[in-house]
Amino acid sequence: MSNRFFSLYDALRELCKEKKMMFFKPTLGLEYIPAKISKGKEWYVYFYVADPTSGALVRVRKKINRIKNLKERLKAGRQMVISLNERLALGWNPLTEKIAPKGGADLFEAVDAYIKSREKSSEYNSFRCYLSFAAKLKAWISAHGARPGKFPVMSFTRQLAIEYMNDIERDEKIGAQTYNNYLRQNKLIFSWLKEKGYIPDNPFDGMKGKSKRSIKKIRRNMTDDEMSRLFAFLKEINPNYLALCLMCYCCLIRPKEIALLKCEDIDLQKQTVHIRADIAKNDNESYRTIPDDMMPFISALDLSDPKAYVFSDTPDWSFRPGKKQLKTQYIARYWGDVVRKECGFPMELKFYSLKDSGITNMLGSGVPVSFVKQQADHSSLAMTSIYLGKSPNASEELKKTHIIK
Repeated sequence: MSNRFFSLYDALRELCKEKKMMFFKPTLGLEYIPAKISKGKEWYVYFYVADPTSGALVRVRKKINRIKNLKERLKAGRQMVISLNERLALGWNPLTEKIAPKGGADLFEAVDAYIKSREKSSEYNSFRCYLSFAAKLKAWISAHGARPGKFPVMSFTRQLAIEYMNDIERDEKIGAQTYNNYLRQNKLIFSWLKEKGYIPDNPFDGMKGKSKRSIKKIRRNMTDDEMSRLFAFLKEINPNYLALCLMCYCCLIRPKEIALLKCEDIDLQKQTVHIRADIAKNDNESYRTIPDDMMPFISALDLSDPKAYVFSDTPDWSFRPGKKQLKTQYIARYWGDVVRKECGFPMELKFYSLKDSGITNMLGSGVPVSFVKQQADHSSLAMTSIYLGKSPNASEELKKTHIIK
């Protein structure tokens, strides 16, 4: 029978080899050198770990001379070696505790702490995104051998961050924009972990996202025929949702802002919609003009309760005014499940296509770009001007231009 001590590290290594799984651990010889016993005038257990500031290997000693009986001293030393090597293999580094005192905490619990910190200060949709990205990260770590309560934060190295993003990139369902979203969210998570003392450095820092050229916007404007189909269908089936669509198409209001509008924000006499600073995407208060053609649809809404939401969450998908706040995903869901199917719209026609189409059609009909900028709440004329060349129709003014000499 062998006298060799069989450690937890050995067990995990053999298990992962059998299951063809990746065992999370620092690179032996680069990030640490296992513990050993030194016998002599002074007995001690020593090992090497990487200095978190310089990266150089530094020796750490733990004396065991206080145990007078040599047999007991050797036994205690061997047990200490096993314990230290198990911790070293899982990413523990005593030198990082000064810089990252929480480095030994479980990564799963640390990520949950990050999520909890975002809960109160985040909007509903943003918080859903945080949950989703954090769940993806934890699922990936679990799929590669780590378990909750058994994986220190410090074990998630730069190399693991690279491998994680490589797997994200290889996923055929994930495009360039979504890849960038994953990278951005992971940087935010680990930036918070660094700030709170879990890690000395963010393993995702320095990673570059996909270029904007590789990100194609899968959304297009609506044709006149498609607009006619939409109006005819909703006018008959769901006039409240038609009014909601017109808020986006004519008043150029964003879905999130539409969902938070209250009846008191609409002034039928002045024909304006008040976008309060607390619901605006850019935190800036603004007023949108309600065109004459849109007034009959807005006037038909029951705006009698000033504190009610203009479009509320209703089980029958009527989107009528009410007390329950509407979630933006319900707006998109009705568009995808009902409108797209009944009107025969392709996937590239999304609810937000209404705003793009509204801006393009306003500019195409001769509305000054400065007015459209104000209605769309754009930060600059340059942003609004992007839509100037998107109309599929030829300009009558340009047709009459005489520039050939």
